Amino acid sequence: MKKLLLIFFVIAGIFVQGKTLNITQVDEEINNQIFSGEWQQAKMLIEKQIRKNPEHPKYYFMKAYMFYLSRYFTDTGMSRDSTINIVHYYSRMAIKKGEQLEQTTEIKFYIGSAYGYLARAHGMRQEWWSAYWAASDCENYLEEVIEEDPNFYEAYFELGVINYYPAVAVTGFTSTIAWIGGMSGDRELGLEYLNLVADKGKLFKAEANIALGLIYNAFENDLTTSADYYGRVVEKHPENNFAVTQKQRIDFTLFIDEKGVDHFIQNFNTLKVEYNIDDPNDLNILGYNLMNRERIDDALAIFKFNLELYPHIANCYDSLAECFVNRNENEEAIKYYKLAYEKNPSDTTTTEAYKEFLKTNIEERLEELGANINS
Repeated sequence: MKKLLLIFFVIAGIFVQGKTLNITQVDEEINNQIFSGEWQQAKMLIEKQIRKNPEHPKYYFMKAYMFYLSRYFTDTGMSRDSTINIVHYYSRMAIKKGEQLEQTTEIKFYIGSAYGYLARAHGMRQEWWSAYWAASDCENYLEEVIEEDPNFYEAYFELGVINYYPAVAVTGFTSTIAWIGGMSGDRELGLEYLNLVADKGKLFKAEANIALGLIYNAFENDLTTSADYYGRVVEKHPENNFAVTQKQRIDFTLFIDEKGVDHFIQNFNTLKVEYNIDDPNDLNILGYNLMNRERIDDALAIFKFNLELYPHIANCYDSLAECFVNRNENEEAIKYYKLAYEKNPSDTTTTEAYKEFLKTNIEERLEELGANINS
């Protein structure tokens, strides 16, 4: 399921506007604001453009795009469900407006792109059949676009996603749906299309590079190439915390690959300055990344080191406990879950909502381990 959600996230934002589209200075400004986390400013500019031309689908589509991506790049203060509802609404609006106009290549592109966002909204609601039909409409429209104009580079992104992910990541019931619809996927063609957008796309070039960064990290197991794609985004949008964090995590993993976890810890003060680290989440994410790659010993060393640096943070104890669970060292896991539980009420670095979440999670984990907080 996590992979499927990743699919919908990656599909999400990259419906770019190629050389047959009118890319204005305002469009570039909106895009820069989205990737810099300035979502309110982007929202106001988009709404201004909608008021100027309320019958065109372009900025309804851009609004769905903006709301979907902004939650990854900044804290919008909106709930997940509220975001999904907005993406669903403005995707529908773009489709409705586009269908009422002459079906030019540009209009077909916006309709197809909006169907892609509609598919993601349905997917996040786990409405799989609706997601499939929307994705199918997306594919049909964008295939027409590239038939009419093979140099309409932005349309290749969604087609790249539709080819790549069914070939490598879609399983279970969603795989059956894809098979019924003929979406068996073509990994090589998918990568070719995605790289075409990353190299020759314009307005959404950064999103194509983020997508490829995710792919080479999660599915192609090529961290060096993944870091290169994220690096392109960071160079263009240094305020994009998502790309910065992803590249940092990969750089640290490659450092450990080359020189070992002990050398990493010994040189951490230098790395801390170079990468501007001042948050326990940085090493915490690295630890989970190593653990997910079944490098449990390296992960354990990182979690222990993070706890030394931040002994007052409850989540550091919780993460170390989870690592011990993965090592089948349940007594140590119980010990650190209990310490996390003790630290949680006085932890001033997090919200009350997260404290309640962590408290419940620890209680459930202890119960699974045959222990309770008072034993």
